Amino acid sequence: MHHLYKWNVLLLIIGFTLYLTACGTKTIPYSQNADALEPNEVAVAHYNWGMQSAQNGNFAQAITELELAIQNEPGWVMPFFTLGVVYGNQGQLDRAIRAWERATQLDVNFAKAHYNLAVAYSQKEENARSIASLREAIRIDKAALATAKADPAFEHIRNTAEFQALEHAAEDKQPQD
Repeated sequence: MHHLYKWNVLLLIIGFTLYLTACGTKTIPYSQNADALEPNEVAVAHYNWGMQSAQNGNFAQAITELELAIQNEPGWVMPFFTLGVVYGNQGQLDRAIRAWERATQLDVNFAKAHYNLAVAYSQKEENARSIASLREAIRIDKAALATAKADPAFEHIRNTAEFQALEHAAEDKQPQD
């Protein structure tokens, strides 16, 4: 039963991330990268169809369209990020992780991709990887720490020395009054 609860929490979190990706307020920015090139029109069209399919709950079509966007523009980070969200909603955590890992390779400052990796690794109980990904998200955007402190996905690691070290490191970097 506990395992089922964890998956439901993960799907809720990833689904909420998809909602934020599509139209909501963004507490953690996608990226600090201002040098990203504009993708070609074909890739954008497939990406938009993929987003629309995902919003309509047609995940198989969303995956197809996002993969076509990637084929047409393999250096564009957003299809990889969104593909990770869709795979996560399908319960395909390993595929989601691969997509988000690729997103962070294409854009090392993609805070949401690092954060989603931290959540996914936490759900897989790969705590060291979860902490490492969360550390990167916090490095890029300090707001990621506040989000992580309240995120149920990190409940089982919140009291670990590694998680607390992230908190202390962030506090040490705060400007002194």
